[in-house]
Amino acid sequence: MLFSETGQKIFELDRVGAFIWCKLAQGASLEDIYQGLGTLGVDAHTARQFTRRVVDIWIDRALLEVDWRMPTDVAFSAVLGRHRIGVRAANPDLLRWLRSLFCVSGQSAGGDDIAIEAMMLDEQVLWRGEDSSISRCQIEALAPTIKAHITERLIRSNRWTFSLHAASLVKDGAGLLLCGQPGAGKSTLTLQLVDAGLRYAGDDVALVGTDGAICGIPFALTVKEGSWDLLSRLHGDRYDATHCRSDGVLVRYVPIADAYHQCFSASWIIFLNRVASGPAELTAIDQLDSMKRLIDNAFAADGRLSQAGFSALKRIVAGAPSLQLTYCEAVEARRVLMDLCNGKA
Repeated sequence: MLFSETGQKIFELDRVGAFIWCKLAQGASLEDIYQGLGTLGVDAHTARQFTRRVVDIWIDRALLEVDWRMPTDVAFSAVLGRHRIGVRAANPDLLRWLRSLFCVSGQSAGGDDIAIEAMMLDEQVLWRGEDSSISRCQIEALAPTIKAHITERLIRSNRWTFSLHAASLVKDGAGLLLCGQPGAGKSTLTLQLVDAGLRYAGDDVALVGTDGAICGIPFALTVKEGSWDLLSRLHGDRYDATHCRSDGVLVRYVPIADAYHQCFSASWIIFLNRVASGPAELTAIDQLDSMKRLIDNAFAADGRLSQAGFSALKRIVAGAPSLQLTYCEAVEARRVLMDLCNGKA
């Protein structure tokens, strides 16, 4: 019998479960348990699957405690959206998977707004945030999973009125927002514009303050599989580590060394419309249409756009022309947008 103080429940273990529990209590490794189950007539594959499953269940039900003691020097910190992110890992290899998410990182100094810890348990990763709840994933999914966790925490921060699903770049202090549905080519076009000289501020989410000031979240630029050839042409094979998102999409991360970490005002709002063929061209959008489109791409911590958020959105639209970019090839779109930013369009 096992008693869960947290859940105030009693659990009865069968013979195999009891064997695994007693072995863990004696300090045996998982590999020792797999071999020991073989003596009970359990084949190797079933022993691994069953042991991993019951250990996961026991951790979820707070029957097992995870020892989070890890080296103090296997850690780093970074700043995103004016929040300090602290990351610790059980070993350097695991830390490298996590470091690939960030454009710039430094020594951990404590006092972090968001803390992440990760360790290996057999072939899967256990990680936790500052709420101490434990999650698990495969190592290829670790970086995308942590990115999603940190992004959600930033969105829910009371420092920001709402957030926009948009890539953001800066030229001489002037901000460019690229808005569009998944598949519109935001990340690929962002990679092209960074290569053309614009400062990278974020490729996925932009945070908005009550005054209409915008702050990107400059994670390392996410490049999907369809743009890996372009990535190789621009950067060689330096960024060939492949990560797997929760939706099964394979991505690579490209850290941008001079990423823009400050707030900025939007000078151009671009809505992307990717088509199968035809030239790249810009079409003006009136302010009301722009407001509607931005609201469709906006999200707030409580799921509602507040009056303060609406006022901030009005300031953004009133201060920047809104344009639709219809394009087929990213190279042409890059040329059109660079002409716009340089005052030639």
